Parts: sequence; structure tokens; C-alpha cells
Amino acid sequence: MIITNNINSIDKSRFSYALGIYNSENNGNTPSHGKIIGTLGEKSLHAVLKRYYEPDRSRHEIPVGNYVADIVNQDGIFEIQTRGLSNLRPKLNELLEFCRVTVVHPVIVSRRIISMNSETGEIISVRKSPKHGSVYSALRELYTLREFVTDGRLTIRLPFLTADEYRAFGIKTNRRKKQRTKNGEYVSDTVPTDIIDEIILAQPSDYAALIPAGLPENFGAADFAAAAGTDPAAARMALNLLVRTGLASRTGKNGNSIVYKLV
Repeated sequence: MIITNNINSIDKSRFSYALGIYNSENNGNTPSHGKIIGTLGEKSLHAVLKRYYEPDRSRHEIPVGNYVADIVNQDGIFEIQTRGLSNLRPKLNELLEFCRVTVVHPVIVSRRIISMNSETGEIISVRKSPKHGSVYSALRELYTLREFVTDGRLTIRLPFLTADEYRAFGIKTNRRKKQRTKNGEYVSDTVPTDIIDEIILAQPSDYAALIPAGLPENFGAADFAAAAGTDPAAARMALNLLVRTGLASRTGKNGNSIVYKLV
């Protein structure tokens, strides 16, 4: 079964409108306007995506069963999850009993890092991050939902975004130390700036988006990692998902390494 939604491809004008509406609703009180970070309520990335996928705010934050859904509209339930997807598993188990569910998990493909003084809002430095996200950087999160990938009621959308990441010096926070950068900064907010592409995983065959070009007929996880330009752990997760969705099969072993073949 193919699940479709109102937005079948990216819409840059709609995205710009969502970003503008969010800024206007907050009276410009976002880091990009030089305000003090750490004082925002809903994080910008989550809020903008919610407005992008459903501009009508009367359809936001709707009680469903024992939970509150980010969006409920004619296409079902939308959950915007910018961090760990594993936290969604109990919620999905219940929400999928009501109707189809779309999980939106953004992938930041390019970002600027803007360091600010947490007390004055003064910009200290602006630099481009060397990290570039891809579908493979989202694999660790996708893999936590592997039990749902063949459930025709679930769609996963991976919007590829550019963003400005605001970091604060000296901010008082109860965040754990591992959320602090090496030079003592805290990531305070991530503001999306553009939408570049989107991968929609609505049925098992859609997971072909994980298959890189250039694989031999029979290959191992190391071959997959090299072709995809990712690490072996992500390659193994991708291969497990491909086997689960019927797009690849295990054909044997080469020493201690499992041998795969695309179906």
C-alpha cells in the first residue's frame, strides 16, 4: 500500500512561508535576531517543520488517546521528532491503532555554527561546520524503528535542510555534560534556513533509497560502507533494514563476514 500526503515533494515557498510565520508569531524573538538564547519555548527546528507540514495551527497539539500528537489532519497524525526516534516507540504503538502516522525526522545536510554570548546576545563568531548529514547519518535513528518499517500505516519523512546552529557561552542549564561542546559551548537552538530535498519512506520498496551505486553482485558490509561513504556500523544497520524490507538477502559468509545480494 502506498501512503500519500498532501506534500509529495519539497515546496521551498511553503517552507519560507512557514519560517516567516514562525518568526512573526514570536515577534522576531529568535537567535537570528540577536536575542538572548536559552529563553525560547518550542525549539525553532521543530516549530518551523510543524508549520511547514500543517500551516493550520488549530490542527497542532491534538490529544489522541494517552498522547498529544504534533499534527492531526486529513492525512492522519504527524509527529515531528528532531532527536532520538527510539522515544517514539511506545507512542507509535498506540497512535498506529487510531490511524496512519507520519514521523518527520530532519537531516541537516549543511550548517553554520553561530557562537553567541548568552547574556548579551552578541555574536562572537560564525563558521561553517565541516559535518554534512545524509540518509546514512539518520540510520541510527531509523534503525530504532525497524519493527515498524513494514507497517503500511507508518510513513517516515526525512527532510534535508540547511540550518544555523546557535551556540551559547556561559548559559546556565541543566543539560548533561555530553551535550556541551569541547570549548564549553551549549547548542541552544537550531534554526532551519532552507529545505533541499526529502526522502519519503512509505512502503518497503522505498528503502531502496539506502542502496548506494557501485555495489558488486555479492558484497559485504565493508563493500557497502565504501560505496555509501559511511562507517561499517551504519552500513550494517542499512543492510539489516534492506533485508527486513525484502530488498536484500543474506547468501552466506566469507570468513566471518556475511555476504549479501540485492533482491
